[in-house]
Order: sequence, then structure tokens, then C-alpha cells
Amino acid sequence: MKIFRMTVLLCCAILLAATRVNSKNMMDGETQSQNDVTITYLQNDGVLISDGTDKILIDAIFNHLSGWINLNATEAAKITNAQAPYDDIDLVLITHNHGDHYSPGAVNTHLSNNANTKLISPPPVAANFSGPQIVNINPARGQSQALTVNGIEVEVLHLRHFDAFGNDFSGVQNFGYLVKIGGKNILHLGDVDMTVQNFQNFGLAEKGIDFVLIPTFNTPAHFMTSHRDALNSQIQPANIIALHLLSGSITSIRQQVNSLYPGATIFTTPLQSVTITVTSVSNEEQTPERFSLGQNYPNPFNPTTTIEYQLPRDSQVVLQIYNLLGQRIRTLLNQSQSAGMHSIVWEGRNDLGQTVSSGIYIYKIQVGSFTETHKMVFLQ
Repeated sequence: MKIFRMTVLLCCAILLAATRVNSKNMMDGETQSQNDVTITYLQNDGVLISDGTDKILIDAIFNHLSGWINLNATEAAKITNAQAPYDDIDLVLITHNHGDHYSPGAVNTHLSNNANTKLISPPPVAANFSGPQIVNINPARGQSQALTVNGIEVEVLHLRHFDAFGNDFSGVQNFGYLVKIGGKNILHLGDVDMTVQNFQNFGLAEKGIDFVLIPTFNTPAHFMTSHRDALNSQIQPANIIALHLLSGSITSIRQQVNSLYPGATIFTTPLQSVTITVTSVSNEEQTPERFSLGQNYPNPFNPTTTIEYQLPRDSQVVLQIYNLLGQRIRTLLNQSQSAGMHSIVWEGRNDLGQTVSSGIYIYKIQVGSFTETHKMVFLQ
């Protein structure tokens, strides 16, 4: 055990030294700044997105509902009453008029206690509220509208709601929201019907989606390969976050999600989060000249780390993690991506969703004939 610990510490020192060297590889005249963007899971389909300055709540303000993943009563009351960390919310976004996505009374209380908050929602939802905090918007189905509210860029997409549980939801107005926060493009789809026809009008693949949040509770429509292919071809997200799971079938849903979306982050417990550090360079961004894989950061890490890589052209990218025995434990990515700088977060879990043990791991990128590997250290 002592030998193992010494080996880990030695590798940590080597890797940290490499990271420090890489941080200096900037051209003369360039400066960099960092912003942490955090997506925190709250309940059901609801999240809090924050970059430390701006805060957005999506589908998070509703009362306890049986069958869905819910916050405990204390934390839920904080959201309703706009208590820290749910104070000073810039935007409240609601995707559609269903009780598992918002409660009129709870939303009204939150708006009353957060005077500067603006609310965006489909008209059937907005009809429950009044006053200057309400942003009235109504793009036709298949259309979108871009606006800036409280200094945050938002594109509202009118998407078809899926049918499920034997109900016809075709008449439900479902809004998806593409928000730009901390330099990242984050797309929340609501209860979307994941088909090519539903996405094709919006040109999302060209917009550089960093994170897409998708509903994945146990209905056949959300585990069809055609819907996965529509997501990958029409949106081409760098990262997928799965949420909106039925509380009674989390294990089976996790297995299905891992099978269809290798590398996806699956939110199953309230207050789980994903954080990514954004490094911006003052010089105008250019298309990379070569394929490369960066050193993960932080390193060593717990609970999450970020892996960056660059593509000089549109490519099919495979990014996988191995243990020191050469056994593949996680496929983080296997999809087509556009040229440019990309990043992905690993939360220290294997393909089964289990937290890995402390130790040294190898991550490998493969793009055509190009491959590159680096080592990283996970410490519990």
C-alpha cells in the first residue's frame, strides 16, 4: 500500500508539473481569464445554471410530485422563497404547461421575492402571471426567437412535445432554451420529440452546443436509436446531460442511457452538478492547425475534471478512459464534431455509473488515424 501511495504521489507531481508548463504555452500579447460555469441538478427536469455572475432557473420551481425525483422540503422551500443560493436569479425559464415542470403558486412566490427576475415561458404558462417581470414571446412551432434579457442571450425554440403514457401531447407548446452563459452554449430541450424534423429548422449543429439537457425517463420514444441519431446529427453537442428520470426505474434507465449515449452525464440525485472552467484568449479565435489532446485539469481531481482537445476539421471523435491494466472503463464521446476547440467533463464514473477507485487512469482520443493519450489521477 505504501508503494502504491508513493507511486501515485510521484505521478501527481509529474502531471502537475506538465500542467504548469502547458499553462504557459501562450503567444506573446495574449491574456487569459477563467469562468466556472456550473449546471446543478435540482429536481425532475429542473436545473440551476450559473457562471458566478448570472443565474438561470429552468423548470425547477414546482411542488413535490410522486413518481419523479424531488428535492427535500427544505431545499424546495429555498427555491420557492428565493433564498440563497436561489436569490438574485436573472431568468426563470419554463418549458411547457405541465405540473411536473412548474407550479403557478410557487413561481409567483419566487417572482415576488426576486424583483429583478424575468420569466420566459409559453403563453399557456405565462397566462398564470402578470406584471413587468413577464416576457411575452410566442414563436410559431418550428421557429425561434432570439433576445437578450437581463444581459443574457437567449434563443427560444418552439419544439414539438413528445407523446407518452398513451396521451396525445401534440398540442402542447414546448419551448427549448439555448442560453449563452460564461461563454458556453447550453441547450435545455424540455419534453422534446427527438426527431430530425423537430430540430432541422434551427441550425443547431452550427451553433456550437457545449451542453444539451435531454429528458430520459422510461418511455420507448427516448430510447430509440433514430432519436439518438437525430440528436447527434442535428445538434452535435459536445456534452450530453440526461435528466427527467422516473424515480422508480433509475437503474434500468441509467443502463439504457449509457448504451445509447456513451459518456453522457446522468443526473439522478438532487444537487448533483457539472462544472466546466472556460479559458478565453484575447486574440481572435482561429481554427486549430492540428489535432491535439490537452492535459486534464484539475489534476489530480475529485470529483470532476475537464479534458480539452482541438480539431482542425469536422471529425468523428472517440474519447475513452482506461485503467492501468488497459481495460476500457468509460467511453466519454463517440460522435461527429465540428472543427475547433472542445472540452468534456469526466465525473470519475465508469460506463455503469459507478465511481471509480483512486488511482491513475489513461485517457485516449482517436480521430481517424490520429491518437494521443495522457495520464490523470483520481483521488478520493
